[in-house]
This record gives sequence, structure tokens and C-alpha cells, in this order.
Amino acid sequence: MILSETYRQKIKEALTLALPIIAGQLGQVLMGFFDTVQIGGLGHEYIAASGFANGIYWMTILAGMGILFAVSPLVSEAFGENKGYKSIGVLISSLVVSLVLTVVFMIIIWLMAANLSVLKHSETDTVLGGKFLYLVNYSTGFVFFFMAAKQFLDGMGRTKIGMQITLAGLVLNCFLNWVLIYGRFGLPQMGIEGAAIANGISRALMTIAILIYIWRDEQVRELRKEFVKHIDASLSYVKPILLIGIPAGLQFFWEVAAFNAGQIMSGWISTSAEAAHMIAIGLASITFMVATGISASGTIMIGYSFGAKDKEGIRIAGNTVILLTLLIEIVFAVFFFSCHALLPELYTDHAEVISIASYMLLFAAVFQISDGLQATAAGALRGMQDVTYPAVIAFISYWLIMIPACYLLTFTFHFGLKGIWVGFIIGLTVAAVLQLVRFKYVLKKLQFEE
Repeated sequence: MILSETYRQKIKEALTLALPIIAGQLGQVLMGFFDTVQIGGLGHEYIAASGFANGIYWMTILAGMGILFAVSPLVSEAFGENKGYKSIGVLISSLVVSLVLTVVFMIIIWLMAANLSVLKHSETDTVLGGKFLYLVNYSTGFVFFFMAAKQFLDGMGRTKIGMQITLAGLVLNCFLNWVLIYGRFGLPQMGIEGAAIANGISRALMTIAILIYIWRDEQVRELRKEFVKHIDASLSYVKPILLIGIPAGLQFFWEVAAFNAGQIMSGWISTSAEAAHMIAIGLASITFMVATGISASGTIMIGYSFGAKDKEGIRIAGNTVILLTLLIEIVFAVFFFSCHALLPELYTDHAEVISIASYMLLFAAVFQISDGLQATAAGALRGMQDVTYPAVIAFISYWLIMIPACYLLTFTFHFGLKGIWVGFIIGLTVAAVLQLVRFKYVLKKLQFEE
């Protein structure tokens, strides 16, 4: 099939937006990857504890980060309406929301760190994980403020800035891990606590850098001048952010919490199974960032067309990102099938962990396509500001179907760790089908007032 000129242009636009977002998101995920690789030298139990604590942390704050995902479609909608000055109001309101989220989520994470024992993991997981969570919690505010600022720039179509700052933060984080985990330059060996401190320093500097950039940027200065000239300059965008962001945040929470529940269940099998699960899911998360980058580009492109009341533009943009995701995820599936025996050796030399993890990567190869398509379809729906039904779909797919399937297959039918991964495949496939059907339905029903 030969693509039309319109689709070729949309593919180019999608990749131009997506590639920097993908690189930036990969930088975020690779921080966790290098945390695990660098701390793995202390033993496979440290891999398990690091994955356990990181999983709980991200499961929690992603609900708040999901709320801030409302910023980019609101900003792109403003530019689609030729009222770019409104984006300044969105930015200011998003920083207010970030401050509130910081207070709320720091309290939640502190309470979770104090009560890790209720999850009935090993004593090593509970003790080391608690130490990590207490320290990394001090960086929570920086995560939210950085996300708000990055979403603002992404919504403007300026996705390279967030990428550059994130990659610089990744390099810094790796260096600080090397220094603090093992004790270089005369410093004491801090182990898992050193990784948490390294994360905090890196996130703080990334946030300062992106806020300074926005404050000094010439285009933003012009938008600020235009913003204060309009009557609606005093209007708050907190409500629109929350109306879009809370359902979107819940959608992310249902998904991430479900995968984290799978990780918790892996810890009930054995420490080796948990470490292997952490390795396999970590590798799958890296490839998933490509899908979320394409999803984010779809949100921006569709948000612009939504603001311009261009239904055909929405349709073409949506179909473009869905096609791109399908093609890329097929490539990743082949990659995991081909390299499943080699990739776990990047993390550890523990023979049992390598054997289990390499087998789990075969299942990861299978769920690549469903995982990517559900993420891209949800991103397309966010661009049209349709977020409530996708959140319901996520809850049904992950908590009414996937998690029960994981538990039954693993512990009732005694599939072991592979039962968790078969459950993942089932839940993600249901989510992908339902989100794609929802996108087609909303697009068909979409009408703009003249």
C-alpha cells in the first residue's frame, strides 16, 4: 500500500515530535535501569529490593504525574485556536497543581514507607526498600514541577528541550550512582540509599534547568506579554487541568498499580523470581517508552486539530500514530524473541535469575503489540479530551481481568511466574481492543459547532 502525501507528512510530523519525547522518556526509565544495573553488583537481593521500592514509588506518583498529562493537550489546543497566550495560564495553573500534588503524595509515600511490612515481602525487601523510599521521597516535588514544565513545552511542539535536560540528568545520575552506591572519592559506601540520593540530586537540577529555560525563553516572554493584555488572563486553568487530568491520572494509576501488583506477587514466589521479574519488566518498560512517546505526539497533534476544529486532521493523526506504533512494536517483539537469552546478563551473573528472566522475555515479546496500541489509543483520546471512559476501560482491563488472571494462573493453577505474564498478556489485549474501539467511536460521533 502506498501512503498518500498527507499521511507521509503526518508520519514525519509524528516522528519529529515523538523522537525527542521518546529519548526523554527513555532517559527517565534508564535512570531506573542503571540504578538496577549499578546496584546489582551488591547482589541479586539488592536488584529485588530496588525493583520493589521503585515500583511502589512510581506506582504512587504516576497518579499525580498523570494529572499533569492534561497540560500538553490544553496547550496544543490553545495554539490550535490561535490563542497561544492561553498556554501561559495553563503553565501557571499547572505549577499550582504541582505544589498541591507534592504535599499530598509526599505524605502518601511516607505512610507507605512506614508500612511496607504489610506487603509480606522478605525482610531484605522491607528494610532496604523502606530506606530507599524515605530518601527518594524528598525528590517528589521536583518530579511534579519538571513534568508540568516539560508538558508545557511539549504542548508547544518544542519536545527537544525536555529530552536534552533529561539525558543530561541521566548522565549525572549514573555518575552519582557510581560515587554514592560504592563510595568513591573518600565518601562512604551508601548502597541503595546512595541511589536514592543520586536520584534526588539529578531531579532537582533537571527541574531548575527547565524552569530557568522557560523563564528566559523569548517565545515564552512574548506569550507572557500577550497573556496579561487579555481579560481572561486572570482565569485559572486549574479546573480544566483537573477535569482532564484526574481521569487520565487514574488511568495511569490503574495500569501501573496493576503491574506493580504483579511484581508484588512475584515476591511471594521467591527472591530469584522477583529479581527475574524485575529484570524482564524493566526491559519491557524501556521499549514501552517508545510507544508512550508516539502516544504523546498523537496527543499533541490531535490536540492541535481539536483546537482548530479539524475532524479530518484528528482522524489522520490518530491513524498515523496507531500505524506507527503497530510497526515499531512488531520490531520490538522480534528483538525480544531473538535476544531473550542475552539481555538478562546485562543485570546479573546469577544463573537462576538469568534463566527465569530470559524465559519471561518471551512473554514480554508477545505483549509488546497490545501494550503499545492501548497506550497510543489512550493518548489519541486525551488529545480529544476524552479521558473518563479510557480510565474506566483501564480499571476493567487491569483490575477486573488482568490481576485476577495473574493470581489464578500463578497460585491456583500453579503456573509459577509465567502465570503472572500470561495474565499481563490477557489484560493488555483487552485494554488495546477497547481503547481502539473507543477512539473510533468518539471520532465518528465528534461534531464541532460552527
